[in-house]
Amino acid sequence: MNSTRRFQWLTGAMVLLSASTLAMNPSRADMTANEPAQTLETEVAQMGVGSLVDSLVSAGDMNTLLQLAELAGMADTLANEGPFTLFAPTDQAFQDLPQSVVNALTDPANRDLLQDVLGMHVVPEVLEANDIGNQLLNTLNGPVNARVQGNRINVGPARVTDRDIPADNGVIHKIDTVIVPNDLQSRLNERSTTTETDTTTTTPAPTPSPTPTPQSAPQTFPVTW
Repeated sequence: MNSTRRFQWLTGAMVLLSASTLAMNPSRADMTANEPAQTLETEVAQMGVGSLVDSLVSAGDMNTLLQLAELAGMADTLANEGPFTLFAPTDQAFQDLPQSVVNALTDPANRDLLQDVLGMHVVPEVLEANDIGNQLLNTLNGPVNARVQGNRINVGPARVTDRDIPADNGVIHKIDTVIVPNDLQSRLNERSTTTETDTTTTTPAPTPSPTPTPQSAPQTFPVTW
């Protein structure tokens, strides 16, 4: 066999071998295309981190916020589709509040005030740390001023201590102070005054006894024996 025919024979053999190899070992693209769609969807679902509520539970140091959200009827909101940005006070932040304020906010009669306080920590859009600048944030209970200086972010009186905690329906930024409405104390004082007025008992004046009516002598009739 001359060199030309030998080269042709080797080339043909290599082509046949390559075809056989491809037939026996399909490409990854072909294998992926043939996999059921459910497998991919399951893998994507497993990558989720849960709702804002799930992320708060996982953090472990924001349990007071979770309890108050339940009390205010807002836990379901934080678990819904969103999207939300939650500025989440730590347990220590709530402990730093005056005890009288904590007692008032946990009173079922002041549920609307508790909702107002928690609403100031929720922005109805996703704001990662890099999205926050010197601006007014439109929370569920009105504007809150944000200030940025270098790597430091302040929201109202609070400082962000941990940022960009992910959730399926938003993002959490941990803060060291509870944000409260400016008029919270005056509203609490007003309600306290009203409650004291309602609960004060006044001793009624004694009711004079009625003057007894003189009884007439019993009427007698003559009896004949």
